[in-house]
Amino acid sequence: MENNHSVQNDAEPLCSMQVRQLKDYAIFFIGVDGRIVTWNKGVEHLLGYTEEEWVGRDTAVIFIPADEAVALRESEMELARQKGSVSDIRWHRRKDGSELFANGVMSAVYDATGTLIGFTKIISDETSRKQLEDSLVESNSALEQFAYAASHDLQEPLRTIGSHAELIIRRHGNELSEEGTQSLSFITRAVARMKALIENLLNYARVGTEKEPLVCLSLDQDVETAIGQLAAALEEADAAVTHDPLPAVVAAHSQIVRLFQNLISNAIKYRSPNRKPTAHISARPEGKYWIISVQDNGIGFAQEYASSLFTPFKRLHGREYSGSGVGLAICRRIVENHGGRIWVESTVGEGSTFHFTLPRDLQG
Repeated sequence: MENNHSVQNDAEPLCSMQVRQLKDYAIFFIGVDGRIVTWNKGVEHLLGYTEEEWVGRDTAVIFIPADEAVALRESEMELARQKGSVSDIRWHRRKDGSELFANGVMSAVYDATGTLIGFTKIISDETSRKQLEDSLVESNSALEQFAYAASHDLQEPLRTIGSHAELIIRRHGNELSEEGTQSLSFITRAVARMKALIENLLNYARVGTEKEPLVCLSLDQDVETAIGQLAAALEEADAAVTHDPLPAVVAAHSQIVRLFQNLISNAIKYRSPNRKPTAHISARPEGKYWIISVQDNGIGFAQEYASSLFTPFKRLHGREYSGSGVGLAICRRIVENHGGRIWVESTVGEGSTFHFTLPRDLQG
């Protein structure tokens, strides 16, 4: 027993020494008055303060903006009192006035009688990750703007090519050889495909760049709107679309209509030649989300391709099926813009079920 106590007593100062020497994390103790009691090398490495400069200071010194620092510190301490521990990730101020983006965890500490004696705080530097994320966001935004502008610029020459090809067919069709007529027909079909691709690229870019207000909406109404917009295609394919009663959510109306429109169109496009195409839409709650499912009885595909299906221009089927390969990528962007995720389950010859989640919180 004595040996066990000896190991424990030796381990406590050793552990304290390890914490004190740790450089990658600023770890310190704060009194109930908000003043700093302890120091470790991480404080100097991340924040620039020696032990003499650090101990005794108000911890508000690291909070920004400066005019709100004390209020921010008080708020964090109060939350730690209430919850036991609280974390945040925000910009902090170093001794030299520069800023670091840091993840901080503050925990309340109590003595054996249950009396609050202070707080521990652990800070890790996340500046590099934040800069990388900001750089990626900026790059994605630039690419979206480029795609938007390029798509607009491409439309006019395509319109010119298409209209002149049609004009030649109308005015000189009788004078053309069979080969000439066929070549012009290839041109007009290629122009039509390119116009559809550009339109889908514009829609893809708009989802990322155009901001639409979130409103409380009925998914029932949005499904009916999507069905109405697809009326001609549904009639031509003799397709039936049904749905269970669907919930209300906070979302962007036009984006949700487009989401349903793309998924229903997918069911029509990839229909089985042996049966009437159908699609059924249902919803079920799961935790903080609604899971919305769109089930069809189409040709399906091998499940191994499911994860790549939402990549732009990814096509699993040949040219006998029209499309640009952008529709499901648009669906993914819409769902992710609403804080959800989308996935699909499929069996070859039996059909596919697309699932996506939307938050259940109606506060918006």
